Formats: sequence, structure tokens, C-alpha cells
Amino acid sequence: MTDAPDDVTRRPSGRGADRIVQVRIDSQVPHLDRPFDYTVPEALAESVDVGSRVRVRFSGRLVNAIVVALDPDSRHEGQLRAIERVMGPEPVVTEETLPLIRAVAERWAGTFSDVLRSAVPPRHARAEKSAVTPAAWAAEPPAEDAWSQYVSGAALIRRVGSPAAGAPVRAVWSMAPAGDWSADVAALVRSVICQPEGTAIVVVPDASDVERVRAQLAAEYDAKAVATLSADMGPERRYREFLRVLRGGVRLVVGTRGSVFAPARDLRLVVVWDDSDDALIDPQAPYWNARDVAAVRSHLAGCHLVVGSPARSVVTQQWVESGWARSVEPTRDVVRDRGPRVRAITEQDEARDPAAAAARMPHTAWEAARTAVVNGPVLVQVARRGYVPGLACQDCRTPARCSCGGPLMLPGRATTPVCSWCGAIRGDWHCSSCHGSRLRAMSVGAERTVEEIGRAFPQVPVLASHGGHRVLTVPGDPAIVVATPGAEPVADGGYRAVLLLDARSMLSRPSLDAEEDAARRWFAAAGLAAPSAPVVITAENSLAPVQALVRWDAPWLAARELGQRASAGLPPATRMAALVGSGEDIRAVTQRLRTPHRLLGPLPDPSPHDPDRQRGLVVVHRREGQTLSRELAAITMTRSAEGKARPVHVHMDPRSV
Repeated sequence: MTDAPDDVTRRPSGRGADRIVQVRIDSQVPHLDRPFDYTVPEALAESVDVGSRVRVRFSGRLVNAIVVALDPDSRHEGQLRAIERVMGPEPVVTEETLPLIRAVAERWAGTFSDVLRSAVPPRHARAEKSAVTPAAWAAEPPAEDAWSQYVSGAALIRRVGSPAAGAPVRAVWSMAPAGDWSADVAALVRSVICQPEGTAIVVVPDASDVERVRAQLAAEYDAKAVATLSADMGPERRYREFLRVLRGGVRLVVGTRGSVFAPARDLRLVVVWDDSDDALIDPQAPYWNARDVAAVRSHLAGCHLVVGSPARSVVTQQWVESGWARSVEPTRDVVRDRGPRVRAITEQDEARDPAAAAARMPHTAWEAARTAVVNGPVLVQVARRGYVPGLACQDCRTPARCSCGGPLMLPGRATTPVCSWCGAIRGDWHCSSCHGSRLRAMSVGAERTVEEIGRAFPQVPVLASHGGHRVLTVPGDPAIVVATPGAEPVADGGYRAVLLLDARSMLSRPSLDAEEDAARRWFAAAGLAAPSAPVVITAENSLAPVQALVRWDAPWLAARELGQRASAGLPPATRMAALVGSGEDIRAVTQRLRTPHRLLGPLPDPSPHDPDRQRGLVVVHRREGQTLSRELAAITMTRSAEGKARPVHVHMDPRSV
């Protein structure tokens, strides 16, 4: 629908010959998520194009908007209001990114404006004045043995780097043991940017990963031809980097999740690393995932796509089994020669030491650390940061919570309990179930682990690396590094041993992806070990994720998990939408759905701001997923236009089920 705003002022006659354009206004109101017709004054005719930022008058005030179409077939009868002014010297949305933004909004049942905010950074006038020269730099070709450690790896490099027209390559890649994923990414990128033309985009979870990829090319790349797009940049620098990409001044874009929308010219390749990392999911509506956006972009633009991970996500395994993508795995010779020697808890360990299954660090792990630390660093992976991040009643084991509902924790040694939500000191805590006042630790954090290991190894340096204090690299000298998942430093020459603690707690999370996420964290830590180094995991040898780690066979685990989910009717075999709001409103939304579906719930899902909030899950067959998202978007727009209904938030394909 292309109606004009209701408050349009009728313009004098004689303006009918003005050019008409369609714009999308910047608004979070769902029923305003549609194109509106405006005219272009003669003074602005040369400045307005598809993708231009403009200011228009809407509902009596000036708002930002984006031009999405020129000379549309307008059905509006009467005079239209004119665009007030153009913002910026050039269009910021290209012919390639415009359909991508539309497709993402449609797939995730969101609005055009919500996706646009992720795709285009806020305007910065001073950054627009910087000159950009066309990128003419070409990288050195990748080494002849690049990706030789992977089955069909050499063929992948050749196909990606071939300028000849052909079907785009889609590959799902599982990391080789004792390797460096950033070096593998650099080889892929070189295969494209060693050609005279073509650009590549690399999407990684965080800024430290961005620097790892850039460091792999530091010896040869022209800094002016490589752009960085990261969420931690200042507004001016981020917009300047965005404009360098937009104006064709770069051959390579390396960045965090938003860089998947980068307006790169002549895009040949998109690489996404660690696709299951939560950092690649946008925390704001419509909650898109960079991996899936990259897949949509590969389809629309016809470019190559390579998605890699320390292990293998269930979603990408579904791509492989459907034939949409090909699997790239390390060769069995590489696994045999370089793979870690994994030791898990066995029946013999339990028979010899009855406490081994319950101990956080069994005797096997202590012995491995004591032997290996003589020769170099040892990595100890723990589930959480802090001192004692979880407390429970000593008598009945009920989790200890503050009056606000937040969990209690101990921030340090010999301190009183503190709420991890509101920060209140709760020295007067009493259990709501048995009225006891004694507390016990539910889990032990990185800081407490550092303290315990420091007492056991008094002559060895003990380092901590976590979200609040991250260490990026460590030398090859004897040391023990205690790190949370994702914060493990890279050791010079690899770790001489890796201890994976809290393995049971990672597997026992009440989440659909608990097993997949635990395996990803274990493979990532074990991949930092030196060739054939020992890896000790505090979980039973019979568990499937442990067996996958022992054999270094993540695709097998992903295929097994995918089969179980398919038999249970769970994603990705099905598509799912989480509806959050009141139970009455959730049911009202689902009653309007015409797509065959199942409604799970709604069940209580309280938050600090809304204790009565509920959550329902709508499940449909995978082929009906796009229809479901369109219907939910239309229902949301209708309810918004009615003005009386309370909002129901839609989250397509939620990670947490």
C-alpha cells in the first residue's frame, strides 16, 4: 500500500509534474512500516536517489526516512507533501543491501526501520568530508598447501578464488585440531582479494577476533583497502569506515555482526566464524542472526558463503543434509596426528576413586596439570566468572534469591551475599522454603578457581581471563591460565594441557542448545592445545558430546542432535516463533493465524519490569516458516493500528526454548 500520510497538506495546483518517490519513515510503530509517497522539489531532484536519507514531514513533525523507490505507480489521489531536505551527499543503502534489509525484516517478522538501524550506522557529518580513493590493492595468493588439512579444502580455495562465473559455493567448515582458524580465514580471503576485482566480508563475534583476522594479513595488506566495522567503535570512526566501504575504497571488510550488511561492491565471499556464538544474534528486535543473514545475502547476491565453527551447529548441519551447503572437515590423518588426547571420567576412575564423578577437579586433571606445566602453559576452562557466582540453601538446596528475584552470589572471599541483579547486600538472607540461613556454593567461578590452583601450584604463575579482564595471548612459559568460555588466550606453541572443568553444569543447562553449546566451547578450548597434548574433561566418557570430542568428530554430534530434534519436531526441523506478552494477548494473536501450527504454552516468563509476563511458542513445519513470519508481522501491524491491544513481541527462531 502506498498511501500518503493522513495529515498531508494539499499543495497548490501545478506541482503534479514533480517526481514522486516512496520512502520508509524511521518509526518503531508497526502499522507505519510501509512505503509512503512524497514528491521531490526541483531543487532536490539531482540529490534524491534510491537509498538517500531524507527528512519528511509526517504527522506534523519532521522525521528521518529512506527513499526506497523512484517514480512508483502511485495510487494516491490528490496532492502529496514534498520532501523537506536530503541528508548527506550520497545514498547509504545500495541496490544490493535494500532487498537484503527487506528480506531480513520479512524473515524475522520485524520492521524495515529496525533492520535499517543495524545495517546503516548513524550519520556523522564530519566523517562525510573524508576523501576515499578506489581500492587498487591485491593480496598475495594463498599458499599452495592452504586448507590441505581439510577434506576437499584445496578444491574449496580454488572455487572461491575463481573469477569464472558459476554457482556460488556454500560450505560449512569444522575447525581442525591444533590449528588457527584466523589463518584459515585469511587463506580464504586471499583467494578472493588476490584477484584484480572483488571484495570479501568476514563476520566474527567480537573485536578481539577482528584483530586476529587483521593480524594474519598485517604483513602484506594495505590498511587503506581493509575496513573494520565493529560495535565498539566511536560514531565518527564507524561511519567513516562505513563510507569507505560504500564508496568502493576497500577490498576486505572485517567486523562484528553488523558488518554482514556492509555495502561492499562486487561482493564475492562472505565468511562467518563461530556461528553459534550469542554475540552474532542482534539483541534488539527483530533478533536476526548474522549466520542466517549471510545465507540470505548469499542467495540474493549470488556470492560464496563459508560458515565455520570450532565444532558444528545443528542449523548448518541441516544445510549440509539438505544439500544447500557442503561439509568441510579435517582429514582423519590430521586428526590422528594432531588431535588432542582426550581423557574423560570412566568406570575405572569411579571404581578407583568414588569421588571422581562428583569432584570438580578429579585427580586425573591435577596429575595432567602437574606434569604438563613443567613444559609450558596449561589452560583451565571454567563455566563462569566471579568468585562464587551461584548460592543455594545449605539445608534444602533451594537456589538463594534476593527479594527482587535475582540470584545471590559471593563477589569475593569472606564477603556477604550480594544480589547479581540489583546489587543489594543480603547478609540477612533466609530461605523461602525451609527458612534456613546457611548458604552453600552451587558453582565456583574463575576467581575462586585461581585461588585454589594458586595454593596447589605455589611456584607457578596463575592468570585469569574472563569478560571483565580478558587476556589475548600468553607466552610459551610455564603458567596456568584459568579462563571462561570464549575468553581463552592463544598460547605460543599451544597449551601443553587443557582441563575442561564444570562440564556437567554446561550440559545440564535447561536449554535446547545446551549440548551443542557445550561441545562448541569444549572444541574451542581443546583446539588451542598443542598437537597431541592431553585434554581432561570432567564428564563421563559415555556422553555423546564427550565421544565427539574424543574422536574430534563434531559433524557426527551435530547430525545426531539434528536427527533427535527432527523426531521431536523441534528446530531447525521446524520453525518456531516465541510470543512474549500477556497470556490473553498471546492467545489472541495465535487465533488470527491461518498457518497450521502448534501453540506451546503460554507459560509464566516474569521479568523485573513485568512480573506477569508470559511466553508462548508457535511451531510450524519448516516450509511454512516464511508464511508464519509474514502473518505475524501483518497481525502485529493490525493490532498496532487498532490502538487498543497490548503489544506482543515476536522472536523468530529463538535460541532459548
